[in-house]
Amino acid sequence: MDSLQLDALAVVYLDRPVLHGTRRATLLHMNRGAAIIRYWGDSHAVAVPPEALTFPPLKGARRSQGVRAASDEPIARDTAP
Repeated sequence: MDSLQLDALAVVYLDRPVLHGTRRATLLHMNRGAAIIRYWGDSHAVAVPPEALTFPPLKGARRSQGVRAASDEPIARDTAP
């Protein structure tokens, strides 16, 4: 991943939960190519390589992958007389 993509991820995931290994953390910002995170339950920020972070899917992305009606599905059902 290049620095532009990492900067874009940082903007999207700013102040959101991420994983560093098996530990949960909050992404605070990017600084000189390093991700500045704070582990949950810890008060100190640490710098880690952004490649070491796992970014969970965004909530909006999950909605767009939900079950959808087929394109030929009628909008309203006919009622039987």
